[in-house]
Amino acid sequence: MSEKTLNFSNQAKWIWPEGKGQVNQYVQFRHEFSLNSVGKPATFSISCEGNFAAYINGQFVATGQFGDYPESPTFSHVDVTKFMKKGKNAISVMGYHAGIETFYQICSQPSVIFALTADEDTICSGEDTRYRLETGYLSGEVARITGQMGFVFEYDARKNDAWQDVDYVWGNEWKPVTDGDVVDRPLPVERPLPMLELKKSPAMKIAARGRFKRENQGDDQTVAELMQSDYLSAARVEDIFKDVPPGSEVIDRPVEIHGEMLQEQGVYFVVDLHREECGFISLDVEAPEGTVIDIAVGEHLEDMRVRASVYTRNFASRYIAGQGRQHFVHYNNRYAGRYVQLHISPTSGPVKINYAGLIPSEYPIEPRGAFTSPDSLMNKIHEVATRTLHLCMHEHYEDCPWREQALYANDSRNQALAGYYTFGEYDFPRVCFDLLGKSIREDNYLTLTAPSNAVEFAIPSFTMTWFLAMSDLLRFSGQTEFAKGYLPQIQQMLDSYIATTIDGLLPCPQGKGYWHFYDWADGLAGNDINGWKVIDYTRFDAMLNLFFVLALQAAGQTYSVLGNNELAEKYSRQADLTGKAVEDKFWIASQQAYQSYLGDDRVDNHFCEHVQSLAILAGICDDRKKALLRQKLATQDNGLIATTLSQSFYKYEALCGDVENYGSWVFENIHTLWSYMLFNGATSFWETIKGHADFGEAGSLCHGWSAIPIYFYQAYLLGVKPLENGFKKFSIAPVTNIIDKASGTVMTPSGPIKVDWKNVGEKTLVQVSYPGELEPVKIEYGNQNFEWTFNKE
Repeated sequence: MSEKTLNFSNQAKWIWPEGKGQVNQYVQFRHEFSLNSVGKPATFSISCEGNFAAYINGQFVATGQFGDYPESPTFSHVDVTKFMKKGKNAISVMGYHAGIETFYQICSQPSVIFALTADEDTICSGEDTRYRLETGYLSGEVARITGQMGFVFEYDARKNDAWQDVDYVWGNEWKPVTDGDVVDRPLPVERPLPMLELKKSPAMKIAARGRFKRENQGDDQTVAELMQSDYLSAARVEDIFKDVPPGSEVIDRPVEIHGEMLQEQGVYFVVDLHREECGFISLDVEAPEGTVIDIAVGEHLEDMRVRASVYTRNFASRYIAGQGRQHFVHYNNRYAGRYVQLHISPTSGPVKINYAGLIPSEYPIEPRGAFTSPDSLMNKIHEVATRTLHLCMHEHYEDCPWREQALYANDSRNQALAGYYTFGEYDFPRVCFDLLGKSIREDNYLTLTAPSNAVEFAIPSFTMTWFLAMSDLLRFSGQTEFAKGYLPQIQQMLDSYIATTIDGLLPCPQGKGYWHFYDWADGLAGNDINGWKVIDYTRFDAMLNLFFVLALQAAGQTYSVLGNNELAEKYSRQADLTGKAVEDKFWIASQQAYQSYLGDDRVDNHFCEHVQSLAILAGICDDRKKALLRQKLATQDNGLIATTLSQSFYKYEALCGDVENYGSWVFENIHTLWSYMLFNGATSFWETIKGHADFGEAGSLCHGWSAIPIYFYQAYLLGVKPLENGFKKFSIAPVTNIIDKASGTVMTPSGPIKVDWKNVGEKTLVQVSYPGELEPVKIEYGNQNFEWTFNKE
């Protein structure tokens, strides 16, 4: 048996009630076994089509199915030695099947499979497993969190019978697995990334409290809508909670709500988790049986409450208390935010809240890169950008952990570039770009997100950024085998695009299957008042063609490095051909800029910063035009549609092509925009500079693409970039006219590159330590007098 299928043999079987599922279905599985001795290593492995929460002898063990493709399922494994008992033992698994497509998971055959090795025995899911439908959770069609995500939950703890406990006694509703419950699926292989870690819950700081009154209680309203419209009335802390001194701040301690406060009206309070978190809703309460507790999670309090409902989006769920003290964790969905709001409906007695908040769930990684400067605000931006990026890393990069949790090619390329510097890790981005690569459609474009069948359209420009991301990964990691495995697909994709070109230009693919998005800016979002704009005529977009040029150049470099000079030359020639066509067709001399579109009179005379940035990076224009365009980009009120945070990487990178003249503008602009977010309370960086108010009041306050200051601080202010795969050669070119000194670390596959420089009088003293197998290439800007010290380690 291959190690990649550890613990799974022909005895382990995929199972699900009758081999079929329903929408939003929870199923409990229980498997009892006996051990003659304990102390030897024990390992538990599990895979589920949807998601799972696993327990052994009543103790929580693991949750979190890796988002994979149905034809190649993956399992997770965990050391469970400490949970084993001599004699009777019990495996308990809550299996979940969404029954719908989301932006991060493909709906397929509902099923769960597990195996446990202990004391030289293997215990497998199959005929000795029993199951029943979960009744505590409300199954079937309920409100969705968002159109991109899954369902909210309603859990009735009165129906919980401690089914996970080792001494639990079977009821008649439990059924043994029969042949009709066995599902035919391939055996899973080991997940490509480690499981997420559950961290200590943040302290429970109560930021607001009082009474609430609910008048709108229609059956058609979601819990989120009810909470959003409840009337709130503030109250003094001592009027709400027992044994709390007047005027005190309640932090990290249980609180008991006066029973009389809950006789006629409900009580609400807001928990401040101190910063943006992402994890599982957790409650530890003591309440009269049947007490209804509505729970909302959000990123801000701009509505003077958690924004539970945003049009069709629902960020609230319901918990109905059982008898006595109860600790509940909803492991099926991750929620993100800084604030948790509870509405406790009128009940018959006091309610004690021992804890309410989130259990953070994080990808197990720590920063290994570093950056420090004398500018404390710059250091804070780097710190919060790192935190933002980490919050957007779970099974894969996420655009945002609050509203979508989806892997996009454009977003993930920017996230990876920041991650190479701050985390110095390559497995995570490799897995992300592999998931995206596997999403290829019949038309050779990638799906909108991966893995997902949730939508029927692609963003062509995002597909082009995947080629750039693949080239970046090769250059930073030096992992040639992964790149080699994708060479046939890269050739297939590029050749199919080339075949559709007209006079060197790539036309927009036509029909309903495409969203022609480029930036969240006027005329670039690919939509109109009717939604996504369908192109059913011949149109050429400068942005798509310039990304196509960059993709061809990246592929040419990849093929060259991997020894296929014929294809390298082919794609380089096509890049030159398409670049010349863009130069000839899109340059408007009267505007001294490239226009955005050809063939669509509805968007004639559209000029934007994004196109000018891409033109510089693609190298389609001569030095005179590059200088002219950089000057425009660095000029306020330049007559161009401004680039937003989403694509600012390309603008900054284009300007840093002449970092001596425009570096100060780039870093001042980063300073201005990112400090604006900090000074407005950000603990993670936003989707756009408008914050929560954007996108119909659904703007994300934690967005992965906004971690890009990390890249610019370390690639330019430290001055380290890979010139050859795996940093075999690297440039050391610190920009020294922005700040007076800087130090930090850039991780490489061979070890750390450490840089420490400072301006002393008219000299810049630079010390560089690096792994001996690497070769530094020093580059000096301007008239500064550099004094170099290089140390091999």
